[in-house]
Amino acid sequence: MSRIKFNYVASLFFLIVFGIGFFTAHSFMPNLRQWKSNKMFLQSKVYLDESIEGTSDLMQDGIRKARLAHLLDPEDKETFENYNLLLFRAEPSEALRNWSIRLENQNDLVEERVLLLERCMDTLRNDDLAPSKRKMAGKLAFVQMSHLVNIDHWTDSPENALIVCELLAETGNQAQALRQTNLLLEKSPGHPQAIFLITRLSVHLNDRSKIGPIATSLASLSAQRNEVGIDAIRHMTLLHLIYPLDPKSLSKCIDLLNTNQFAKPIDFLRINALRLAASSNEGEKSSIIKTCSELFDLENTEDLRTFANWLARLKEFKALLKFLPASKASVDENLFKTRMNALAHLTDIESIHREAKNAPIIPSQWRIVVEARAFALTGNFKEATVILDRLLPVLGDDYRKVRTVCEYLEQSNDISSLVHILEKLIDKPIHQRYALRKLMQHRAASASLQEILSWMSKLSTMEDNDPSFSETYLYFELLNPLMPSPSIELSRLIEEAKANRLKQDSSQARITLALSHLRNEAPDQALVALGEPEDWRIWQGSRSAWAFICAQVLRLNRDSEKAFVIMERIDFKKMDRAEHDSLRTLFPNQFPSTK
Repeated sequence: MSRIKFNYVASLFFLIVFGIGFFTAHSFMPNLRQWKSNKMFLQSKVYLDESIEGTSDLMQDGIRKARLAHLLDPEDKETFENYNLLLFRAEPSEALRNWSIRLENQNDLVEERVLLLERCMDTLRNDDLAPSKRKMAGKLAFVQMSHLVNIDHWTDSPENALIVCELLAETGNQAQALRQTNLLLEKSPGHPQAIFLITRLSVHLNDRSKIGPIATSLASLSAQRNEVGIDAIRHMTLLHLIYPLDPKSLSKCIDLLNTNQFAKPIDFLRINALRLAASSNEGEKSSIIKTCSELFDLENTEDLRTFANWLARLKEFKALLKFLPASKASVDENLFKTRMNALAHLTDIESIHREAKNAPIIPSQWRIVVEARAFALTGNFKEATVILDRLLPVLGDDYRKVRTVCEYLEQSNDISSLVHILEKLIDKPIHQRYALRKLMQHRAASASLQEILSWMSKLSTMEDNDPSFSETYLYFELLNPLMPSPSIELSRLIEEAKANRLKQDSSQARITLALSHLRNEAPDQALVALGEPEDWRIWQGSRSAWAFICAQVLRLNRDSEKAFVIMERIDFKKMDRAEHDSLRTLFPNQFPSTK
């Protein structure tokens, strides 16, 4: 009886507790969610450590925890920022998009907008960024900048003004960036980062208008015994491209590097590379190379690779062979390729054959490649292709092997061997996309229109999300002289060109739309497509085929004087084969006589 009574009391107790929990859950559930969010937040913060790779499983685990923390407490600013900082490490585009959405219709979040702008800039500085992602990052950055520049005195800060300049530079507006940077330096003459930016812009645009003051400013900054001084010397080597440093200045740079604790071996190599290029004295050059060799421990494989690659870039192949003997090259794949490349440039085919046979631990694809290269460099392309054909079974379906071999040939500038391999790979599904893209890069200038259209037709099923590819494909389709006018196909292409032009105001979109109207015998509409009448001169310095199309638009609109000015400056020999042959067929009387 007592047992029954106990069970009754226990059941009643649990029922009461359940009832209290059920009817009061709404009051403590938020606190529970907040507690869980904070727990996930603290666990995810450790993943911000720079030692954790952005693509690793560990990073994905951190992102998952940070996302859960944010979902549990979506209004908390700290959990959101933590989630996006982690997401930025792995998926920067997605992180930027999230951040931008959160800031929409909010005007008082200055610090957040500055942080988002800086993240956009970090993304734009990534040279490997896909064009579509670069475009998106640039667009988001401009949105934030438009908010910030409207804040009173925001651009009075040199650092903020510099961000504006850098954004313009990173999004292709270099001329405007140059003007803005000049204005910044008028207000803050000694600003190091602004001086470095104007150096890069001046070199990129080949603008010599401020070359003297820039050189003076860099020389002054280079005397600082800190990281700014090192950056100044690095920018002096860049400025050298349009404002060569004399031997005395180069020696002074070496002295400054010797007294700056932040100098690295690569900094000495940059200056000494310029000294080597300026010297014609073999004894002096040997002395410079010897001095540079002492910067490294050449018994260390990584140091030896760095030094050997430096010599290879300078085409100091005899010195390279001296410092990189066959005994060391035969046991390291990268060193082997470097030494073989040097022997190939020296056309020492006998040594290549001998050393390739005496390096059994080197993967077979590299021994085949270097032998083929040797024949290619001597002009024996027939023998080179025979050897390269032996390579294909070795590569098989190994995507990594194909990429590394092609990249080696590309870096070695052995384009004939590269193209031969690519043409053999375009029908293999696993390699097709890569091979076609590389063929478009290296063979487009010499390929026929039908070859290009065939390649792009195959690629079109793989590149449907790439606006740049779609535009280029449309342009070549419109160049096809076999397409009748009028026709349903031409009408479709015209509508596509109109849609592209509405999406963006690029030179490619303009010239493609103009060409479509020319094919439709509507030169008046082609003239409108090119842009404002006063902009006609911009086509003078453009791609030869585009300049020619512009000239035909002007001619057919009875503006022969402007057409003549543009035609006079066209170098028809520099026109790609497909464009040349197609335009010559479409406008036979406008091409210069070949007689």
